[in-house]
Amino acid sequence: MKRNVPAFQAPSPTPEAPIAVKTGYRILLWGVPLLAGVYFLIGMSPPLLSRYGQPEAEAVLNLYNHFCHQIPERSFVIGGTPLSLCSRCTGFYGGLFWGSLTVARSGGGRSLGLRISALLVAPALIDFWFDLSSLVWGSNMLRCLSGLLAAIGVVRFGFPRLLWAARR
Repeated sequence: MKRNVPAFQAPSPTPEAPIAVKTGYRILLWGVPLLAGVYFLIGMSPPLLSRYGQPEAEAVLNLYNHFCHQIPERSFVIGGTPLSLCSRCTGFYGGLFWGSLTVARSGGGRSLGLRISALLVAPALIDFWFDLSSLVWGSNMLRCLSGLLAAIGVVRFGFPRLLWAARR
């Protein structure tokens, strides 16, 4: 009795990746938004910590001192306590969190083109140049918005490319 077994079986169109590659990809896919979110939320915590009398508020401010200038006039203030990030860094790190989360939720998504990413980064560079030249002083909300757009441009350009390289 003969079985109906083909003599040649065509290879599958997409070879199955090893388990380690899949696991590493998932860790990268969700680890980046997790780390960006933790970093952003810790940066937002000093007003809440100082309100409840926690001494860690000063430690958080000192920790973020290495990553941001923390000029009081350029920082958002909540309940009389400034955030540990200036308004531009608040927007930038919030944008990193939000942008990486949207890429992760879309499963890697498509990368933005270089031109669109450059258009998103341009307002932050212009705002930064105006601040350095002292020609025009922007508001904290404008700085935050320009940082947010810049981060979204950077993340939506780079993170999908990083994920694509991790799949290989």
